[in-house]
Amino acid sequence: MRVDSLDFLRCPYCGGRLSLVDSLFHRASGDEIHDGILGCHCCIFPVVDGIPVLHLQTAATAARDHVQAGRPELARRAMFGLDDDRLSDAFEAVAASPVSTYRDIVDALGPAFEGGYFLYRFSDPTYIVAQAVVRATAAAVLGGTRRAIDLCGGSGHVTRSLLGLSSPPPVLADLYFAKVWLARRFTAPGCEPVCVDGNAPLPFARGAFGLAMCTDAFMFIWTKRQFVGEMARLIDGQQIPGALLIGHAHNERVWSPSHGNPLTPAAYADLFETIEPRLFAEAGLFADVIGGGRLDLSRRDGADVLDRDPALTIIATRHPGVFAPHALPPLAPALGEFRINPLYAIEDGDGGRARLRLRFPSDDYEQEYGACRQYLPDEITVERSVIDALPTRVAAGPLADLARRRIALDLPKRYY
Repeated sequence: MRVDSLDFLRCPYCGGRLSLVDSLFHRASGDEIHDGILGCHCCIFPVVDGIPVLHLQTAATAARDHVQAGRPELARRAMFGLDDDRLSDAFEAVAASPVSTYRDIVDALGPAFEGGYFLYRFSDPTYIVAQAVVRATAAAVLGGTRRAIDLCGGSGHVTRSLLGLSSPPPVLADLYFAKVWLARRFTAPGCEPVCVDGNAPLPFARGAFGLAMCTDAFMFIWTKRQFVGEMARLIDGQQIPGALLIGHAHNERVWSPSHGNPLTPAAYADLFETIEPRLFAEAGLFADVIGGGRLDLSRRDGADVLDRDPALTIIATRHPGVFAPHALPPLAPALGEFRINPLYAIEDGDGGRARLRLRFPSDDYEQEYGACRQYLPDEITVERSVIDALPTRVAAGPLADLARRRIALDLPKRYY
């Protein structure tokens, strides 16, 4: 973590400022703290492999004890939840390799990790809507001079959408150490990862951000009223209005495969006490995105439309530039590198051509994300030379068409 991150970090329990406890074991160089202990008025918290862990769950307290005893390598194992020495050694070997991919490390974390979901995230229907909404909102409120925070952001797929829009770089906050560690290494390099408990007060200063967002996770937060109040606090008191964004919140009135504990649209709106939110049915936003023209955030969906949609996007802001139509950005050079979407199996075809076949990793995945068939064909044949030219940063000719159709994706380097 950067030393200047202490300017916006706060204790989640007493609200006090945090500082490095110099009298205890620590490793730092220049403006970076690699391992150490942060203290406030009431608690001490570990910094593990450059990531502050600002909660008191079991793994965090074990890691804190290891850091205090000068055992940072055991602190990291504790935060990864690797209790078996054999599995721990195997994971450490994969993590230490400079050629390991995101997929390699996810596999090394074992079947309990949500790797299958994350690996295919960049073309999920929920992701393409979140990416468009987040980029439109961030471009309007951040202005290239303010910071965003992605709460419960997992391994940073949507956080990646903020790179280049959030300045300083965005903060990624999640309960699970492995996820934010993966984000820093692969998915959203340059972000500032922090481990937090979303059901506790958030460990950040009032008004530290221009955009506070949470996508595809809010229905799994139990303390929803507190969470929304905390999000509002994080954007409070700035001269230019900020925005609060909750994406893909499941609708209690409509069943979904991973339901969580959702609310009705009216109940979601009632969570907001200081600023009136606008709720969007995601079906309309999805149609905008796959249509490829513009994202219309000026729309006002009626109660009947909201009640029958499985998921909702919620935005609360007083910024005049948000609730307006936004042009969807044209195809640009890759932030990482263009590669074939990992949902496709590549098979040899006839006459120097290759056949791409859509393959879902599981029946459950297909049930939840099968709407991707609206833009991903079941099968397509392309010139083998197009495949052989990958990876590349610039998509031109036939590759540009594949990229616009999400058959080729801008993926992090060493993703799979």
